Amino acid sequence: MNLFSKKFKYVLEADDTEQQPAPETDRDAMAQQLDTAKPEDFDVHQQSERQKQVDHNKLAQIQQLNEWIKQIDQFIEFLNGTTQDSVQTKLHVAPCDTLFVDIARSEKKKISRLAAELSSLSESFKGYLISAND
Repeated sequence: MNLFSKKFKYVLEADDTEQQPAPETDRDAMAQQLDTAKPEDFDVHQQSERQKQVDHNKLAQIQQLNEWIKQIDQFIEFLNGTTQDSVQTKLHVAPCDTLFVDIARSEKKKISRLAAELSSLSESFKGYLISAND
């Protein structure tokens, strides 16, 4: 018999001699398995009314933040999107000698900068949203 099989056989036989009676309840099983914790440490406690109110307010704020993010993203798409309805697209395809060409010439950079700032704000809000879910 090689060393591994001898060791394995020894471990199996050692477990047979040290068997404890099967626990009757989950709490008994926990008491047999836990080293430093007591089974009471894992009991679930009811939330206080104050904590429920705080959780409710946090949920309402998360929903409001989600709504803000959606609206900001929609406005970014309206300003600088790739659809035919976006401001930048309409200014880009405007015929010569029109009001839109004048606006495009002078305001294109401002619109792009505004869309970039709004995008940055939206991403910041998303970061707060992620941290709120932790």
